[in-house]
Amino acid sequence: MEGGKEEVEEEEQRLRPEQDEKKREGSKGEQKGCTDRMKDFVQSTTFLVYTEATLSTWGDRMWSFAVALFLIELSPGSLRLTAVYGFSKSCAVLLLGAVIGDWVDRTARLTAVRIALVVQNGSVVLCSVVLALTLIYRAEIENLQGGWLMTFCQVVLITLAVVAILAGQATRICLNKDWVVVIAGGDKEKLAKLNAAMRRIDLCSKILAPVVVAQIMTFVSMWLHGALFIAGWNVVSMAIEYYLYHRVYNSVPALAVKEKKGDKKDKGKDKDDDPENPEEEPVQTKPRPTCFQKMFKPVLTLVNGWKTYFQQACFRAGLGLSFLYMTFLGFDNIMVGFVYTQGLSELTVSLLVAAGALLGVAGTFIYPPLRKKVGLHRTGLISGTLHWSILILCVASVWAPGSPFDPFYYSRSSNVTLADVTLPPDVTLTNVTLPPDVSLLPTFAPSSNSSVFPLFSNETTLHTPVDSTTTGLQDPPADRPLWMYTSVALLMTGVTLGRIGLWMYDLTVTQLYQETVEENHRGVVFGVQNSLNFFMDMMHFLLVIVLPAPETFGFLILLSFVFTVSGHLLYASYSRQVRGHLFHFDLLCRLCKPGSSHKIVTLAELVEGPGTQEPLSSPNNANRQDESTPNAEEKSSV
Repeated sequence: MEGGKEEVEEEEQRLRPEQDEKKREGSKGEQKGCTDRMKDFVQSTTFLVYTEATLSTWGDRMWSFAVALFLIELSPGSLRLTAVYGFSKSCAVLLLGAVIGDWVDRTARLTAVRIALVVQNGSVVLCSVVLALTLIYRAEIENLQGGWLMTFCQVVLITLAVVAILAGQATRICLNKDWVVVIAGGDKEKLAKLNAAMRRIDLCSKILAPVVVAQIMTFVSMWLHGALFIAGWNVVSMAIEYYLYHRVYNSVPALAVKEKKGDKKDKGKDKDDDPENPEEEPVQTKPRPTCFQKMFKPVLTLVNGWKTYFQQACFRAGLGLSFLYMTFLGFDNIMVGFVYTQGLSELTVSLLVAAGALLGVAGTFIYPPLRKKVGLHRTGLISGTLHWSILILCVASVWAPGSPFDPFYYSRSSNVTLADVTLPPDVTLTNVTLPPDVSLLPTFAPSSNSSVFPLFSNETTLHTPVDSTTTGLQDPPADRPLWMYTSVALLMTGVTLGRIGLWMYDLTVTQLYQETVEENHRGVVFGVQNSLNFFMDMMHFLLVIVLPAPETFGFLILLSFVFTVSGHLLYASYSRQVRGHLFHFDLLCRLCKPGSSHKIVTLAELVEGPGTQEPLSSPNNANRQDESTPNAEEKSSV
């Protein structure tokens, strides 16, 4: 026995070096495989698309952040130019969104993206050059004949900036809404991954690009250098993007084939023609456009574009998405300004903004596997439900301790009399003549008998006007108890966590349009969608003008929640129309019915319905292809 053991040990020792060598070779093979996979990815079309999207979105985000600062620099102490730019941009997209989309549909893919790319980057470069010249010769321009030349320069700057925005809309429609569909080649899983990655790139650029621009402007300490940097970046970026588009176009032959408007109808007519009697049907030629049609072609295109949009089977889903733009429950300037008045520091707000952005990026990672598991329509229902249910926290914040909400704020502030004046103990109004720099205004101090901390209370004190060194809004007291932050904590928690469901829902609706809208209508439909989004965004700014006080911000929160729920209900109505149901209540009732414990109902049946699904090629199931759940045999039973 001992001799046999020794022989076995000797044999193992002899073979051990060979086994170790094989392990090392295997690990090298695995490393080589990873390297090869990385090399293949870098050389793939997908990598080219991601690189192009990164350059495009990075430039867009840098410019959108910098242009606002440039306009403020041209009109110090006033937001007039910034407001004019924002309003002009929204109106331009609202009116011309359908026209731009129709142009994309009628133009060859490579030609359209080249023109849009050159116009967008060229407009940014020209705008930066005009800005640099205006800053260099600012004194001479302002003193020339009453300053009319400065006004002219401002008009030119805003016009070029708006043109860049419109061209950017065309570029995004080409790449994000059309090219990715062709590149996916009918693979819905690949399309979902492409959409999620593109959105992820955009969100990361939205976070990082403004930080980089701000640091550059801080270090160079000159607006002129910042404008020249933006111009140089766009020149280099345009050249690289131009090359990348050409590479992608050549690597995907399907991009060269584009169905034009009217081709589908012509194909249908040819199919119905009798081949034995080809001369029976006379050749129909398109009528020449009238003079009226030529003059009002953009208007007719706009009207036809909106008609095409509302003729889509999924238009309610897109309309629901646009409703989400009429919201104050996001990290825009309005929300940031409001939470500042509630006592949050700049560091806290910046951390919350970063957390919201990271959760939005997390939503782009969750979307592809969730869509693969439960289908596209159910992903929209799940993400929508997650979104609005989390926003209930924001609704609760309106009445939580520390909320400044006062539904009767304007009626009370308009009825202030001297009887409501609160004076210090050593001051009386007997024989007091108010100096010209003292006025009766609402106080910033919290009411002593109130459980909330209003920015303006109902009491009034003798208040000296704020000088130029103050902000005009007094900070909350440093000894404010923690429980008084309950309202703003609930509000920020709801806004931050809601980013996950919001971006998952956005990706769902985007892919829904990509899969259902005809190729020759894709541009105009997404153009109208952009117009709707900008219209809702304009509405939410107009509401701030109507209700600007922090005490009335609660109304804006409630209105935002109503629009959000309405948008998700519109999507739910579309989903029910396509699928025939939202949830299988009959199976749930069957489970809850007395005496039905012996029945076995699977979780899949509870969600998808009893029985087996029809084949995907079935005509009755044409609109439910994405609802089939893979790995059906792995479903657990209840």
